[in-house]
Parts: sequence; structure tokens; C-alpha cells
Amino acid sequence: MDRRAVLGLGAVSLGLAAGAAGAAGAQGRDGQDAGGGPEPAVQVLSGGRPEYGPALAAIGRLVERHRQAFGLPGMTVSVADADGFAAVINAGWADADRKEAFTSDRLVQIGSISKSLVGLCIFRQIQAGRVALATPMRDILPDVPWPDGTPITLGHLLNHSSGLPDDAPVFPRGGDGRLWRGYEPGSSWSYSNTGYHLLGWTLERLHGRSLPEVIEGEALAPLGMAGQAVGALRAEDRHRYAVGRSPYVQDLPAPTPGRLGQAAWVDSADGAGCVAATSAAMTAYVRWLIGAARGHGGALLDDAHAARFCAPGVDAPGWGMPGARYAHGLAVVQAGGRTYLHHTGGMIAFNSSLHVDGAAGVGAFASTNVGLIVYRPRAVTAYACEALRAVREGREPPAPPEPQRPAVEAAYLGAYRAASGAAFEIRRSGDETRLSVDGREVVLEAIGDDLLLAHDPAFARYPLAFERAGGKVAGAWLGSVFYAAGGASAVRAAPSPALAALAGRYDNDDPWRGAIRVVARGEGLWLDGAQPLIDLGGGVWRVGADPHGAERVRFDAVVAGRPQRMNFSGVDYLRRPDRV
Repeated sequence: MDRRAVLGLGAVSLGLAAGAAGAAGAQGRDGQDAGGGPEPAVQVLSGGRPEYGPALAAIGRLVERHRQAFGLPGMTVSVADADGFAAVINAGWADADRKEAFTSDRLVQIGSISKSLVGLCIFRQIQAGRVALATPMRDILPDVPWPDGTPITLGHLLNHSSGLPDDAPVFPRGGDGRLWRGYEPGSSWSYSNTGYHLLGWTLERLHGRSLPEVIEGEALAPLGMAGQAVGALRAEDRHRYAVGRSPYVQDLPAPTPGRLGQAAWVDSADGAGCVAATSAAMTAYVRWLIGAARGHGGALLDDAHAARFCAPGVDAPGWGMPGARYAHGLAVVQAGGRTYLHHTGGMIAFNSSLHVDGAAGVGAFASTNVGLIVYRPRAVTAYACEALRAVREGREPPAPPEPQRPAVEAAYLGAYRAASGAAFEIRRSGDETRLSVDGREVVLEAIGDDLLLAHDPAFARYPLAFERAGGKVAGAWLGSVFYAAGGASAVRAAPSPALAALAGRYDNDDPWRGAIRVVARGEGLWLDGAQPLIDLGGGVWRVGADPHGAERVRFDAVVAGRPQRMNFSGVDYLRRPDRV
């Protein structure tokens, strides 16, 4: 679980929200100008259709605008239609250090888009009659420490309605050693990588082979992707990949754009996200999904099961898009009056997106080689579908939109003061919202509901978390310090000694997890100054205000009155000194 997920920012999608980007020319990769490198280049792979030329050029312009606005090293885009056309658009650097251009034969990690391939492999087993959506998971994996009560079924895992936490180990440390859930299976929706880890084990149990072998044999090879796609992320293949980047400083919230460094490499054979492919190979998967969305299973499924695979089974309000529903490894979303199969994938070194408009017979995949930032190329793949559809309907493609980032509300404007006398002001400056403090002005970036990140070292440790009273902004917290709105200082009650003892920095050296700072405010605790911890009693805390939330926190290993360990959903984080 990365820092952005802890802050509850998984639904934020730079590139789709309203507001001007205002970031062109920002310094991105280690001081280089963001967006530098080779201009977009189009490679037609099959079914040459000259009439698509203007649409492909427009997609390339949008890619370049996104690289400039968000500080992206490179991006590759795969497009396909129902009639055999396939093309790739490459832009920028596959390796910024060596100045190697992005090409169609570089592997990229598709992240959680892998879930759709896992779901596809499960559906092949459903079609064969070996399992059903209603099969209890206890019957398939009896050795797993399942929660007591209502059985979790195969279908619950496929559509994220199991109630299991997002990223807990299957065999968690702490508590009673069993998995748990935030709600009764089927009664709500919450994204669960843990669920897809279990689906990967399900495929291994059913096939008697490793998950990478199953994915490669049951999906990638029949799709014609063999040799250009792999079912596991292995360091021995690293030379085949675009070189991924991630925030240069990883124990602080990362501004976008911001300084990047070479990302850590992590092997994975986990069903939550273990597939990598070239952009050329992804055109084959996009084309298959176009057919599946139209009820045609091709070489993988019969038509009835293809239609069922793409049919949503549950509302997915947590997806972050109005009206979103979830099928079996793919979201089904509405945009501009169209219905899309959609998914994104966020990894340590890559961010990807997929849109398929089955009715129009078009689809697109995009990946950029930077991870652990609040960005997915959703706007690129959505526009690519729109541009290709326009051509198929005999229209000119619409002009590519300007990159967008979440708007900063006018409600935040004004002066703020802490009890110590420290003060700042939030004001508009052209198209940007800036924080003015101690004679300097810095950019403010909206990173979540009532959360702003100031691009300034003095404000780097925590986002500004705004507090409202009667719908009106009453002030903002920066960690444990409260700044009252209106310029009048306000004294808040100090936390009790028991709560104050729990506060501090807790680290996990897994690159996915990193550091979490627990902040004590009054009679409450907050993760990274942004997410409340709700005391459930018995030493257990729930992360977030949502009563269905499944993430849990415990503190233990107490020395001199302070816990030396925090357990976040079955994973240990160790207390380490923080800078005062």
C-alpha cells in the first residue's frame, strides 16, 4: 500500500477533473524540463486506414500536453478497432538517463489491468464447469484463514464485494491471524487487491500450475501476445522494460509534477497486478475486449460467457466516477453518454489506463513510466476512443482537451493563523491558487477532498486538511497544528497523553508501503494528517470514516509508554524517529 493509498487518494484522477493544469514547463525528472524528449511518433501495425491519421495526430498532441503538464518521462498508447486496425503512439523517453526513446517493443507493467486477465482465466474455468460464481471460496482454498460468517464466493472476489481489506496479506500478522471484512459479502463494494491475490491462488489450485503459466497459456498465447507479454514481473526481464521513475523523496506526499528518480524494482506473481506487455501486444487485448463488449468471445470464451464476463454485477461508488459499476476484473463506466469497459493500473514504476467503447468498436490502452503519483492516463485513453469513434462516424475528431487537474475551491481563499502566531494566506494568482507565507508564494495542489498540498519544504510533511463547520471552512490542520480561518488564532485542546503516545512515524521498507505518520489531534488520531482513525475498541482502529471500511490499525510492542510497532491491516510498521 503506497502513501497515496493511505491518504485515501485512489479515486483522484489527474487528467479528468475540472480546472486548469497550469504546470507546463515545470521541472520534472531530476531537474530536466518535464515533457522533454522525442515527439510523438505513430506506428501503424495492421489494417492501415489513412482516414485515422488526424485522430492519431490529435492523440499524440494530447499525450505531449500530458507529459508537459504532469512531468511524465514517456508514454505509449495502443489503439485498435473492431475491423483489424491497430496502431501505437510513442512519445518521450523509455530511459530518460540514457536518452532512449519509447518504442513499441518495450514492456510496461499494466498493473491492475491484470485483474481483467485473471478474471478472464477464471471465466474459462466457469465455462468449463469446474467452478461457478456462487462457489464458496472455502471449498476452493480451505487452508486460507477466511472470516467467520457468511461465505465469500468466487463472484464476490471478482467484483470486489467481498468486504476484504485492500492490501492485507492473506495470512496477516496480528489480531487472531485470520482475515476480516468491513461488511457482509455482497452488501457493498470496496476495492481489494487481497481478493485478486486469492483469485490467483484459485487459478493455481484449479490448474496445478503457477499463475504466470496459467495467464500466459490461457490468455496471452491465445490472444497472440506470446513473446510480447509476460505473466509475472521478474528482475531477469528488466532489460526489456521501459525504465520506470517514481518520486525522488518517498516519505513525503509527492507533488505533481515533481522531481523523480529511478524507481525500485519489485518482482510480482500476484493476481492483483502481475502482467507486463508491449504496447504492440496490448492492441490484441484491446481488440478482444471490443469483441467481448459486443458479446463475441473469439478464441477464449463462447459468446454467452463473454457477455457475462463484461456485464457489471455490482455498483462501484468507490471507483470515483458517477454511476460506475464493476464486472469481473473491469469497471463499467459512463462518460459523455457512452458506456465503456475501463480500468487503470498503478505500479511503483508505471501508471496505465484502458478504455473500450464496444458499441463504437474502438478501444485504447496507455501507459507512462512513472509510478507512485496521483496520475492515471485516463483522459488519454478516453479521448483516444472519442477521436477514433468520430472518424468511424464520418466526423472530424474533436480537438484534444487541455490537461486538467482537480480544482482548488474558492472556499479555501483567505487568511489563516495558528495559536503560535504562525500564519499564511491562500490567494488566487492567475490560473493558480497559491499559498503565501513568510514573503514567498508556493503552488497549491488539490489531492483529495478538503486536502491541499503546498509545494514548499516547510509544508511538505503533511497536506493541509481543511475543517468545515456548517459547510463553511473553519480552518486547516497541518499535521497537529490548527490554523483558524479568518486570521484569528484558535486554541484547540491538546490530545490526551494516551493518544499522544501513539503518535509518531512508523516505517515499512517495502517500496509499496513506506512511511506513515500518525498525528494526534484533540481526542482523535489521523494517518498522515489526512485520514481519521476510528476507535473500534479492544485496541483496534478503523481507517477512515466509512463504516464499511476494512482497513485496521493496531499498536503494540510498548516501551517506555510508547508503542514501537503499528500493524496496518496485517503488516508491521516500526517506529522510527522523525525530524522535529
